[in-house]
Amino acid sequence: MILDSVLAGERNCNLTSKILVGTGSRSMKIIKIKSLKVYAFGFYVHPYSVCKKLGAKYATMPISEVNKCQTFYEDLLREDINMTVRLVVNCNGMKINTVRDAFEKSLRARLLKTNPNTDYHCLSKFGSIFSHDIPLPMGTTIDFHRTADGNLITEIGDNKIGTVQSRELCRAFFDMYIGDLPVSELAKEEIGKNVAGIIMRC
Repeated sequence: MILDSVLAGERNCNLTSKILVGTGSRSMKIIKIKSLKVYAFGFYVHPYSVCKKLGAKYATMPISEVNKCQTFYEDLLREDINMTVRLVVNCNGMKINTVRDAFEKSLRARLLKTNPNTDYHCLSKFGSIFSHDIPLPMGTTIDFHRTADGNLITEIGDNKIGTVQSRELCRAFFDMYIGDLPVSELAKEEIGKNVAGIIMRC
């Protein structure tokens, strides 16, 4: 998997003060019997941020219980915890508008779920970030950072391409990975277990 080479050595290491807590991939069915792995991803959290926000509530619970507690994932999304999803493009020929359209569709549904009265302004601004014709060859990294003050920062390679200030959008984005019907159930479980492990050491 391309993710292995891009993230080699990052597990248990520091990525701008963040720790890798889970990996997975997103596949797309191209014909009835064949799937194409579109991207791999790594999920990072800031240990200090996790401990500050959730330590008091979960530090005394066994990891096995925390990992299966739905409110734990809801708290991860609700609290303004620094976290990052790094995507690694796993196929050639991917277009930037394909990335935009896929995210907009999922984000629209998740924004509506959390706030039926949302005006989607944050989603429109997020979509405008992907208006440039940016090449995405195999191995390209796309980072999405959530900051403690509610900014969703997008970077492609080493280039920052945009920021949207919206706590709603931040929660909706990371809900795709640790919320209901996530991109990967196995990755969500791994993320929960590893974040719970961080809390045990707070």
